[in-house]
Amino acid sequence: MRTINEFYNCSDDVAKVLKSAADTVLSGSNDDEIKQIKQRLKDIDQARNDFVNLIATGACASDSLDDEFSRLYSEEEQLSQKLLSLKAQGEAEQNELADDIKAVIDNSSFELQQYDDILVRKVVECVKILNKEEISVTFKSIIRTLLHIRP
Repeated sequence: MRTINEFYNCSDDVAKVLKSAADTVLSGSNDDEIKQIKQRLKDIDQARNDFVNLIATGACASDSLDDEFSRLYSEEEQLSQKLLSLKAQGEAEQNELADDIKAVIDNSSFELQQYDDILVRKVVECVKILNKEEISVTFKSIIRTLLHIRP
């Protein structure tokens, strides 16, 4: 077990990968609502541009659209505030969850704790007893390790 753990000594790399994944994979639970709000804000902007074009071409009097402009402005303000709130809430939840996951990773051991015959058969090619103090372990990747037996 010690030889396998030494050979596959990459627990720091595993922890780094897992922590990075925790940051990038997590997404807020209100992503759909945020997308809908962003789309509605785009629609409001497009409607406002259409009204300006109508006024500019003379197809409509500017004072006839005052109520529509006010309604769009009010809705845009409300949606913008809600969007900011949802983003802040999502970031806080995401950061808290990422911190919890990172704490679990920091407190985890990535070394084998008990003998696993199936794993040993998958990674060890050959074990040779050289003498009463040394054993040679050849892994399937053709890397050979020499172990000194402790008395």
